[in-house]
Amino acid sequence: MPNKAITYAKLAWVYAKGMCGFRRRVYDLQFVYEPADKTWYIDMPWPGDRYNLAMVAGSNHLLKFLDTKEENRVRVLVRPSRKRISSLHAEGYFECVKQYSGLLRGATYKVNGLEGFTREIWICPVTLTVLGHYPQNIYIKQMPLA
Repeated sequence: MPNKAITYAKLAWVYAKGMCGFRRRVYDLQFVYEPADKTWYIDMPWPGDRYNLAMVAGSNHLLKFLDTKEENRVRVLVRPSRKRISSLHAEGYFECVKQYSGLLRGATYKVNGLEGFTREIWICPVTLTVLGHYPQNIYIKQMPLA
């Protein structure tokens, strides 16, 4: 039982740090596909259960769409914004516009400017540990793997 309490305390700290901490303008994120699970995961340190890092409800389809070389890894630059920044399209970014969100329910985004991809994506509350909030607009640019 003490281990669970420690895990919950660590998770609370991760969320608090993400929501109250310094926010960057651009995030360099990697995702990995585990064939045994048939699941995409964000590649980041996490004190909780791994399934909390799973990409589901459209995000998994987006990552599969971006993994054109079938390398089971995707690297993206993510730029959150309160306002639309149309000039980023010329730099290779596509746009995700928030449709709705709830603190513990995650957020749903409409994807614009990614030819051939027409689904909405849902991002889970773990997003709060990375971005600190559910931004109105998220700009994403695929990068070569490092």
